[in-house]
Amino acid sequence: MVGYDTRVHGVLFVGVVVLIVVAYLAMAMFAPMAYIWATYEDLYGEWTQTFLFAAGALISAWVARRPGPYRLWFGFLALACLYTFLEEISWGQRVFGFASPDYFRARNLQGETNIHNFFVGPYGTTLKATIEYLLAAALFGYGVLYRLLFSIGVPLARWVDRLGVAPPPGYVAPAFLVAAVLELQPFSFNEAEVAEVLVGLGIVGIALHYAVAQAPQTNPHDAGQWPGSRVRVLVTAMTVTFVLVGAAAWATTQAVYADPQWRERVDRRISNGVKKFAGRYERYENWAMATRLYERSLAERPASASRMRRLARVHLAAGRRDAHDALLAQAVDSDLERLRANNASTSARRSLARSYRMLGDHARADAYLQEALKIGIARVAHNPQSHNAAYSLARTYELQGRFAEALREYERAYRLAPTVSRNRKAYTRAKLRFGG
Repeated sequence: MVGYDTRVHGVLFVGVVVLIVVAYLAMAMFAPMAYIWATYEDLYGEWTQTFLFAAGALISAWVARRPGPYRLWFGFLALACLYTFLEEISWGQRVFGFASPDYFRARNLQGETNIHNFFVGPYGTTLKATIEYLLAAALFGYGVLYRLLFSIGVPLARWVDRLGVAPPPGYVAPAFLVAAVLELQPFSFNEAEVAEVLVGLGIVGIALHYAVAQAPQTNPHDAGQWPGSRVRVLVTAMTVTFVLVGAAAWATTQAVYADPQWRERVDRRISNGVKKFAGRYERYENWAMATRLYERSLAERPASASRMRRLARVHLAAGRRDAHDALLAQAVDSDLERLRANNASTSARRSLARSYRMLGDHARADAYLQEALKIGIARVAHNPQSHNAAYSLARTYELQGRFAEALREYERAYRLAPTVSRNRKAYTRAKLRFGG
């Protein structure tokens, strides 16, 4: 049977790709909380990509079990997917909840028990950018360009095919094309997470295609001539796989969020995500969305002066000067209350300096910073082995614009307590920002 029936699997696959892309785009534009749930760790999108790579490993291994020209390629693909799956769950850490060994806590950019975060993390480094471009090139090269060149009979592509590298079916090209673009994160909106979903989807599509093509009279390079029964098998296999992956991702997210300890961690991630995405909408001058998210963030901690300042900044940019001034006045009152409770607080003084700067009162801002510096230097001199004292002094130096001293103290805090996440992140950021 030929005709439309032989194209149903392609229509189904491309339809799923379009649905994923449109859904993420709609969430980014109109439903930021849903977008956070669809891109952050231990939530729906992250578990979807995890189970897609698990499915890719299993199906590729199934293809590799039988002799054929692409047996080694699918064996490699199975191992690559298995490795990616294990990295996604931090080699069991995200499932069983065990603590990271000190070596990982001190050197891994996110403090997790995995390998890829030794090289990439939530920081823009030259190495990270290089890896992203190489990965994008590999996705485009294999998923799009190789297939195109093979289809038109380019000798180089035919030679690669003879080496045993399976040409992907044409209908998976949109998944790899969009993934290659999003891997470069052109909008700085966690697009790499969407790219990983599409890559996992593409690998599953390739593995299923070749698994079904192992039957007689099913040339993997000419699906248009497949018997209708084979097409129906592929459509059924795709549908079942996508449904099972989606169900597993939904059930796992629900199970994680039902556990009190995991829920606390997830809520912290979501709270952090709200602040980050508010800043991203702010950069795009989407004042309504930024205001909405900053207000949500402030509602979680209504006494937080830093959150008041973020919201005040958006109010000013949107032309709401009265709301800006009122929030900064609240921030000052909140920090003055903290000082009355603890007159030695350097963090309250730094916070006051920030608020007064935004109000244009630089004299008061400098005065509070000088007080914070005096207290900070005395604390470090009194207890030179305190990583907390070094970290606090670094924050003061940074706010004063004394970046060399700030980097020195951030490094000292990290050397004194390398397994403390705050110290590791602050030192990494400082090296990137201050050129250390």
